[in-house]
Amino acid sequence: MKREEKRKVLDEIKGQLAKISSDNVMFVDFKSIKANEITALRKSFKSEEAYIYYRVVKNNLLKLACKELGISVGDNVFKSNVALVISSIDSTELAKKFVEAKSGDETPLFELKGGFVEGKYLTGKELVELSKLPPKPVIVGKLLYLINSPIQRLVTVLSKPQRDLVTVLNQIKDKKESLAA
Repeated sequence: MKREEKRKVLDEIKGQLAKISSDNVMFVDFKSIKANEITALRKSFKSEEAYIYYRVVKNNLLKLACKELGISVGDNVFKSNVALVISSIDSTELAKKFVEAKSGDETPLFELKGGFVEGKYLTGKELVELSKLPPKPVIVGKLLYLINSPIQRLVTVLSKPQRDLVTVLNQIKDKKESLAA
């Protein structure tokens, strides 16, 4: 690769890494993936509603881009193969895509090395744990249910005496009507 090409790739990597504060950035090792599998994955990344940027990068260019931007990552990121993954989709869904990607014989295609979620660096193990969580909207829904549940119960308890009074009055009215008839 010529010096101008390296500079161009370095600028692209730096441009993508600058999105750390707004997007999810992950570093993955593509250890046992075949060309046809990666082509299919790239097509699926582009066809989804939220675009996923996936690019295989040279370790020394990634290390240089991180150094120039003042980004500190774990040393394991720069060992063996590395691909840069950037997307604005929910971090749990993004991590889950790479953890669950398996070949025909059920061997994992990727190993998460580390990454940035909402601007905070997480190790590969932490990203795997993150992938086991439900998506953010589900967690927010459960939280809202838990907050709303005691209030609903209170309203039910407070309205019960009024409903009971109405039921008793209706029974008295029905009894008087049946006696009058």
